[in-house]
Amino acid sequence: MSPEFNSYDFDLSLGKITQQVSRLLGQRLEKIFTRNGFPVTAEQWSVISMLSKREYPTQKEIGAYLIMDKVSVNRTIDRLEKAGWVKRVTSEKDRRSKTIVLTPQGRKLYDSLSQYAGQVLEEALKDLDEKDTLLLFGLLERVYFNLT
Repeated sequence: MSPEFNSYDFDLSLGKITQQVSRLLGQRLEKIFTRNGFPVTAEQWSVISMLSKREYPTQKEIGAYLIMDKVSVNRTIDRLEKAGWVKRVTSEKDRRSKTIVLTPQGRKLYDSLSQYAGQVLEEALKDLDEKDTLLLFGLLERVYFNLT
């Protein structure tokens, strides 16, 4: 580690820059979704995206994976369920547990919104070549695993 990173400096804070990037990505996503007639928040998009790749997670598993607190997960899933995009299903493994699945409308929504998410990511990474992009993701993944 280089000497200038031995002590905390807010201007050089990894937490600051990653939070800023995360918020800006979320704002861009919400803006492009709304502009195209989809009133979906960045938080809702995270859950929808996860459900498109993972089968039958519980609310607890969604929260752990997306690093969301119990209240936020429940509120987000309630709104998604009310919109008809997800449904709660009693788990076959544990009748006391509910798993969350995308409905056919939710799957269709994911298919529609993923193109816009791709545009936002492309915009965010526009000045990076493939090598730099892979390096960025690799380094952030290593930081994530260091913290978990």
